[in-house]
Amino acid sequence: MIESQYSLFIDESGTKEYADDRVPYGDGRSRYFVFGGVLLENAEASRLTGQIIALKQEIFETKDVEVKSTWLRIPSHRENKYLKKYNISDERLTEFTARYYKILVASKMTLVASIVDKQQVQEDYGNPYYAPAIGYEVLLQRISQGIEGSVSVTIDDMSGSTPKMTTYKTNLAKQHRRLRQHGSQLIKGMRFDCLLPELKFTDSAKHHLVQVADSVAYNVFRQFRDHGEEWETKGLGTLPMYEYFELIVEKFRQGPYGRIQGYGVAKFPLRNRVGWRVQR
Repeated sequence: MIESQYSLFIDESGTKEYADDRVPYGDGRSRYFVFGGVLLENAEASRLTGQIIALKQEIFETKDVEVKSTWLRIPSHRENKYLKKYNISDERLTEFTARYYKILVASKMTLVASIVDKQQVQEDYGNPYYAPAIGYEVLLQRISQGIEGSVSVTIDDMSGSTPKMTTYKTNLAKQHRRLRQHGSQLIKGMRFDCLLPELKFTDSAKHHLVQVADSVAYNVFRQFRDHGEEWETKGLGTLPMYEYFELIVEKFRQGPYGRIQGYGVAKFPLRNRVGWRVQR
């Protein structure tokens, strides 16, 4: 029997660096760092890519368009990156955004996200791992549980270096191989045998599905930036949601009774366990 083959596409949102007394959170450094992931069977990845290309061709008259969440939200970016560049109206761009999300929701993709609360990490750990390292393992923990088949991982070609002047890209490639060979550093005994050996880096501007991962990462980042405290508020009947996070929330990996907390959306560190679930 041939195993199913899967592809995982990842992008990030938020700053990687921890804050210090000179540069506190909110002054150029975000409290949260997020990895957003899109998991698909390879055949579905090809089908979804084709749908996205067709929509881009229809609206922009070219497939070479980078869909970036912040560009779609910020008026000056909308103007410079889309309206002027492709000579389309604001209404036409709004139509594109709505149809783009409808395509995503109708697809057979599964979403996963990891959120690193850097402020709480610094409070709880004396010498913490780098935020991308924590976020990457937490994300892959969601992928490794219950999947049958091998998974290739493609991530946006990240920039920046650690305080020790090693690039985050180099660190992440090494971590990927280490997780596959030796298992989890956070949960004893957890294996990542489903991963293919090498982590692939690509330019998100040229990769339609990494652009989808950008939308996932940014929407989760905004959810936590706007409503982060509510994620761990016990007794809260309904979780307030950032509007674009709400659009895709049903696509996140779910556990029993539609629960996404800890299954599709995982925060580190988790201080209060609240079983948020999707109600259909």
